[in-house]
Amino acid sequence: MSAAEVTNGLIGAWRIVTRDERAKHCFDLSTAGAARSFSALLLSVPVLFFSITASWRIAQSEFDLARDLSFGLFITAEMLSTFIYWGLFLAAMMRIAQALKLRPHYIAWLITYNWGVLFTTVAFALPLIPYSLGIYSAQMAVVLALPALMLLAWYRWQIAREVLGADKGAAAAILVFDFVLSLSVDQVVGMILLPGAGGFSG
Repeated sequence: MSAAEVTNGLIGAWRIVTRDERAKHCFDLSTAGAARSFSALLLSVPVLFFSITASWRIAQSEFDLARDLSFGLFITAEMLSTFIYWGLFLAAMMRIAQALKLRPHYIAWLITYNWGVLFTTVAFALPLIPYSLGIYSAQMAVVLALPALMLLAWYRWQIAREVLGADKGAAAAILVFDFVLSLSVDQVVGMILLPGAGGFSG
């Protein structure tokens, strides 16, 4: 994958957020483009690692959480739950698209989903950089990171509606399923790997 494709993918994701019709021209919607879009997930991993590390510091130093947890085990649990969630959600969405008779749009949805993961992961990480540099407090970092969660929900809503072609009811159900699956995977992995954390994970 070239730097130009990464740039186009991020620009396309931004255009989806802003409902710019030019977004579709930023993505290679071929089968080969779908395969390459998984590189966006790989590129998300170091950014995700940074965010989890910053979250660990915030939880320990500012909110007195997770003090008895191993940092390595915490990172492992968070990364593993993310990978499991990605795999389960993408597989489930293939079946959901088929059930909704929207299977022809699945590849385009998959591509925009994968690039959206990179886009929203970066958006979530950005407010954590000044915190990590000691520029502002953990509370400010948390407040500034909250809009990234709204951005994530909006992005997933947009691709469900405009790319997959789901109606409003189905798109809302997909968002709820997405949230519940992510939370459930987090909790299960946390109970297995972090039994002393009281369910703290993610």
